[in-house]
Formats: sequence, C-alpha cells, structure tokens
Amino acid sequence: MLRSFDALALRQMRTRRLRVLLTGFGIVLGVGMVFGVLLLVGTIRHTFDQLIDAAWGKSDVIVMGQGNGNMPENTVARLRTMPGVRDAGGMVGALFARLDPNGNAIKGQKGHMLVAGFDTRHPPFDYRVQSGRLMQHGPEVIVEKAWARRHGIHLGDRVGVATPTGRVRLHVVGIFGFGGNVSFGDQGFAGVPLDEARRLSDQPSGWWQISVSASDRSQAEALRTRIAATLGPGFEVKTPKGFGADLQQQLQGLNVVLYFFSGIALFVGGFLILNSFNMTVLQRMREIGMLRTLGATRRMVVRTVLLEALAIGAVGTALGLGLGLGLSLGLISLMKGLGLPIGGLHVTLMPVVAAAVVGLIATTLGALWPARRAGRISPVRAALGGVHASRKLPVRRALIGLALFLPGLIFGGSLWFGNQSSGPLSGVIAIVGTMLMFVGMSLAAGVIIGPLVRGLAVPLRRLFPTGGRLASDAAQSNPRRTASTAVMLTIGLSVIVVNSAMSASFLGSISDQIDRVYARDFTVQYVGLPIEQGGGPIGPEVRREIAAMPGAGVVTPVRAVLYKLPKAGGAQPGLAMGVDPAAFGQVDKTPVAGASRSAALAGVARGGVIINRGYADSAGLHVGDKVPLRGPAGSRAAPVVGILKTTTTFSGEMMQMSLATMREVYGVHTDNELLVKAQPGASTAVLGRRIDAYVNRAHPNLESLSTADVKNQIKRQISQQFNFFNAILAIAVIVSLLGVINTLAMSVVERTREIGVLRALGASRWLVRASMLDESLLITVAGAIAGVAIGLLIAFVWVAGLDSLMPGIAFHFPVGSTVAVVFAAIALGVLAAVLPARRAARLKPVEALSYE
Repeated sequence: MLRSFDALALRQMRTRRLRVLLTGFGIVLGVGMVFGVLLLVGTIRHTFDQLIDAAWGKSDVIVMGQGNGNMPENTVARLRTMPGVRDAGGMVGALFARLDPNGNAIKGQKGHMLVAGFDTRHPPFDYRVQSGRLMQHGPEVIVEKAWARRHGIHLGDRVGVATPTGRVRLHVVGIFGFGGNVSFGDQGFAGVPLDEARRLSDQPSGWWQISVSASDRSQAEALRTRIAATLGPGFEVKTPKGFGADLQQQLQGLNVVLYFFSGIALFVGGFLILNSFNMTVLQRMREIGMLRTLGATRRMVVRTVLLEALAIGAVGTALGLGLGLGLSLGLISLMKGLGLPIGGLHVTLMPVVAAAVVGLIATTLGALWPARRAGRISPVRAALGGVHASRKLPVRRALIGLALFLPGLIFGGSLWFGNQSSGPLSGVIAIVGTMLMFVGMSLAAGVIIGPLVRGLAVPLRRLFPTGGRLASDAAQSNPRRTASTAVMLTIGLSVIVVNSAMSASFLGSISDQIDRVYARDFTVQYVGLPIEQGGGPIGPEVRREIAAMPGAGVVTPVRAVLYKLPKAGGAQPGLAMGVDPAAFGQVDKTPVAGASRSAALAGVARGGVIINRGYADSAGLHVGDKVPLRGPAGSRAAPVVGILKTTTTFSGEMMQMSLATMREVYGVHTDNELLVKAQPGASTAVLGRRIDAYVNRAHPNLESLSTADVKNQIKRQISQQFNFFNAILAIAVIVSLLGVINTLAMSVVERTREIGVLRALGASRWLVRASMLDESLLITVAGAIAGVAIGLLIAFVWVAGLDSLMPGIAFHFPVGSTVAVVFAAIALGVLAAVLPARRAARLKPVEALSYE
C-alpha cells in the first residue's frame, strides 16, 4: 500500500532495478573520479608541506643563490655575524648514482642519491639519527631510513656509488629520519662529510644552500628581510613556508589538469543521468497521466522524479567516495612512477564534502530537465500514451552548440599548451572554455550523430536484413536519446584522441627538428637526466678523456640551471643554458630569428643571450632588449641577441648564455651535458663504442646517446605524461559505455510488446539478440567516428594555433592510437549490449504481448 505520494519514487526504484543500478554506477564513477583527484591533490600538497616542515623544522630562513647558483665561500661567515642569527649551516649538494652488485648504475629515481655535504656541527637540515652516528670523515654516509629500508640498506653496509669524480664505496654509519617520519620516495637522501662531498662532487668551494636559525623565532620574517637586503638581488632568501608556497604554485598547473579530467568523468556521468531520467519519463508516461487525472499536481510529479534522482545520487555518492579512495591510491602509484616524491594517502574532510556536494548537484541537474518535462505533460495525452519523442532536431539548438564549441576549438590550444604566464588563471580559463566546448558538442550532437546513424544503417541493413532493419529503426525512433547516448562516448573518445594527437604532434615535430638541427653525433649526460630537467653533474676529466679519444672532433659542454627566468610570467621554472659559443655552432644548427646563427653566437660570446619564443612572449622581450641577470656571483644586463625558432630544446621558457656569463653570474662551473661530434672521416660507430666503454668503466652514472637514443628518450618522457592522463580519461569512457547499456536496457523495456509480436511471428531468440547487438553497434560506431573526427579536428586547430609560440610544430596524425581507440570502443560497445540483448531474447512471447 502506498502511504504517501513521495513513496512512489522509492517504489519506482524497486521496480526499475537495472536502470537504477546503471544510473547509480555512473554517479559512482563520476564522484569517485572527482574524489580521487581531490585526494591526490591534497596528498601532494600535504607531502610537500610535510617534507619542508620536516627537513627545515629547526630553520627559520633558507638562503640559495638565484638559479641554484654556487654562493661564495664567505656567505656562511657573513650570515653568522648578523644580528638576530643564532646559527647558520651551509650545504654542498651532489647527485650520486647507486650501483648494483655488477657495478652498473641503477637507472631511474630509485638509483639516484641526493647527497648533502655539511659540517655536522652546523647541520642544514633537521636530521634525527635513529641508529648509528653522524658521519665524521672520509667516505662515510648517513641515509634516510625509509629509503634504506625500501632498498635493503643497513647500518654497516658499504654502498657502491658513481660520483662526478668516479666510483666510490660509502660506509653507512648512520640511519636518520626527518621530523614527521616523511620520505622522499624512491630518490635517496644522504649526508656525507663536507670535505668528502667537495672532493667527490668537484666543488672545492662555495655553497648550494644555507639554513639560518634565528635567535628569536618570532622575528624570522624580519630577519629574512635583513638578510635579503644584506646579500642583494643575486640571492633567494625565504622562510621554509615561503619555499612551500612556491612549490604549491608550481604544482597548480598539474592540479588544473587533474581537475579538468575528473570534470570530464562527472560531465559524462551527468549525461548518463539525464538520459536515464528522460527514458524514465517516457517509460512512465501512462502512469504519470493516471496520477495527473487522479489529482496530482505538476509540482508533485516533478518532486517524485527529483526524489528518485536524489535517492540514487545519495547512494551513488556514498559508493563513489569509497571508489575514490581506491582510485586515489592508484593515481598516487602513477605519480610515483613519474618520479614525484609523494607520501601516503592524506584524507581530510574538505574533499569528502566537495565530492559529495558535486555528486548530488550533478545528479539533481541531470534529472531536473526530465522532471520538469514530466510535470508539463498533459494528463489526457499522457494517459493515452500519446507523447512521443520528436524525430526533428531543432536547428536553433545546433547553432547554440556551434557557438559554444568554436571558442574552445580556436583558443583551447594556446590556453592549454601555450604561454602560461597567467598561471592558474590560464588553466581555469582553459577548463571553462573546454567544458563549454563539450556542452556545445552535446547540444549539436543530433546534427552529427543523426546522419552518421542513418549512413551506417544502410550497410547494416544489407549485411543483416532483418536484425539490421530492426536495430536501425529502434536507433532512429528516438534520435535525441540516441544522440545523447552516442555523444557521451564521443566526448570521452575525442579527449583521448586529442591527447594522442597532441602527443604525436609534439613527438613528431621534435623528432623532425632534431634531424634538422642536431649536428652532434653523441650526447653524454647523467643517466636518465636530460638537460631539460637540469641534467646531472659531469666531472671535468670526462670531457678531457673523451676529447683525447681517436676520432673525437668537437667535445663541448653544456651547463644548466633551472629557475624562474627574469621578467617571466607564471610560477614555472625556466632553463638557463651555458654554452661555448665558439664550439656550440658546430654541434647545433637551430635557426635563430632576429640575427643569423653565427651573429647570434658572436653576441653570446660578448655577454648576450639567445631566448626561445615562449620566454620572449612571456616576458615581452625582443631582440635588442636587456635581460637583468642576477646571481650569487654577480649581476649584469644581458642584451637579447636572437630568438630560437624551434621546440626541441625546452618545452617551457629557455635562454642560452656563454659559459663565462654563467660562471660570472651564477657561479656554475659544473658540466651537465657533453655534445660530441666525430672528426670528418672518422667512424662514428667506433667512436661511440669507445665512449660507451669509457663511461661504463669509469663513470657508470653517465650514458652516451645517439640521435636516435635522444628521440627515444624524449618519446618515453612525453608518452609517460600523456599516458597518465589517458589512464584518467578511461573512467569517462567507462561511464560512456554504461550509457550505452542503459539506453539498450531501456530500449528492451520500451519495445517489450514489439519483441513479443516478433517472437509470436516466429522470430528466434538469436534474431532478437542480434537486433540489440546491431543497435549497440550503430550507436558505438557513430559515437566513435564522431569522437575521432572531432578529436582530430580539435588537435589540428590547436596545433596550428601553437606555431607562433612553438615554432616548427606541425600536426602528426596518430594512426596507431586512433585505430586502437576505434576498435576498442566498438568492441566494448558490443560487449555492453550483451546483457540487454540476453534479457530481450529471454522475454516470453505471451508475457511480452500482455505488457503495459
């Protein structure tokens, strides 16, 4: 017995369990995706805050050279004599590579050891020795406990490492932890005596970082201000909290992208909800008409539909929060695979509330239009079952969709991949524009999907005369529902195709330009650390040994520092490269705008800089303008002598200067990369084998790469990043396929009497099952074709719009990934039809004919 009108909503849920299950599952995935991303972002933020608080827990001010340059030797003594300073401890940093039992360098983050050389009387970090003791002299080392435990390193062990000056075995004399028991992930953190660090890293003097403790911690900010004024503009002076804020600002770009992809999953889930309740209204037409004739008001009808939606949304949101916990753990594992130091899952109340509110709002908005539509139905027409879906798709709706689609199509590329000087604001604008583009796609879906379905129906009817005709008639009987179902798949696949096409375009363009501009034969670098990531230290004897090899012609170094370039917008660091202008032109032929290549390098030799297009646009610089260079070793105003016309050297902002300028301003004298060109007539293969043999024997922390190897390295790096985003987008595709299942399940209900007639006339169960499979094939193929076509169109326009910011970039068609996406979507779409098809085939003719 129905005790209240509102209880009707709960009764509908019990009688339509499959629809409720599918709709609820779409909400679960959407909310889970949002919650998982919010947890990931919160965990990243908490990890970095914890690392900074733990490492610098006893420090009040941190001093570094601009561009992480080498600070003068007397800087520590100057700071210790300043009023308000209780103590100051300097650090010399180095990057060592851990060796396996065979003496080979362990590749990747797990093989890296960030080593701090310091005076144990003035430690620069909040070390807490938990077993053993602090190092004192010689090749002794203390290691961080979580990393040591993960890699099986114990007190008393001797760890083989490769350093800039050669191999050495370090004696583990202590195991330490930071405050809060935080970990730096796979990358090891260790400490060695100061003198030993200077010897092993070839840094005879100077400091990388200085930690200052105040006499009165409440006056830390005032002390920071005095230190900054005393040292001058070539130094970066901040509190630990200030460094944490900088890191969070640099992570904003990643956060924006993660929010966007989670929004897609929720967006597609909203379409699933909309479609489900649209079909619910059509299915309950006679029931709604009866309720209206018995006195139910429009508001009561709207309320019952919304109550059903809220009930499903509440349960789906609760389950989605549970799924989000699992997704966040998977995303954290993916982030660790990218080399980010990220701790364990950090859960707070805010992501829970935000994800729950977003899920309920999305559910309510998805059901609002169908609910209002139900309330406007005429009682008489509804009772007679006379309300049918229109076969016409309004032109006005398509024009509105096109108007919303075009801005994202035209400007989306420059917002996502171009100049990011606006920081997070640029990302927010990109999200809004792209989501409006998807709204436009959904509004104009009928114009795209309808003709595709009609066109695909022709060969389907010829291949399967009976089942194909039934399927095409069913798909075209409600074009809006078919279009709404297909467009969910279209949106998910279009983003994947855009992702793949942009990746292929970046890779293809960089590969093409490497072939044109690389005049070197080999690139010697730290294992897995290209110059774009700052590179690793290379000892001076490496350059001398390779230059002395038979067949070696030009051997020239490249030095690098990563920091926010002068006048650049945004928070992301840029790359400053130091080159030898007399030799660099022989190994690199990158074209330059504003001057000839030789004239630009001559200007670099006189103290000028060459910058890339992205930096020029971000800072508003032109040839002839002055760039203020300020470092711990000196300052100068460097003229811009040329602008690079390439995308190969750095994906962000970059400038090139002479080795002398880099040394005189930033105090950097360590090589980070060696570019090698064989003598004319000499065998490059033989020279390559000699270099490989040398680095494997004496410097296993280094690797020698041919041009093909450099391409493969870039391909791995770019593919890894884009594949991470594709893994997130898979959630949206799964939600899309749920929409296909939902549509076909509702189609079975709508066509129950029709199926009964077919069975009574002799149609086999296989024919009924085949017609459902064919309908799914029509919808998924139409959605896949539209998704691929729109995705390629978006990628093509976006790439074309990036040429001014990334000179030389060209569109490359992602053949392999496109074919894989299409076939995967079609295969999954057919699998999605198995359950509804089986249900339709099992209907008994007598029961189907008597169905109301």
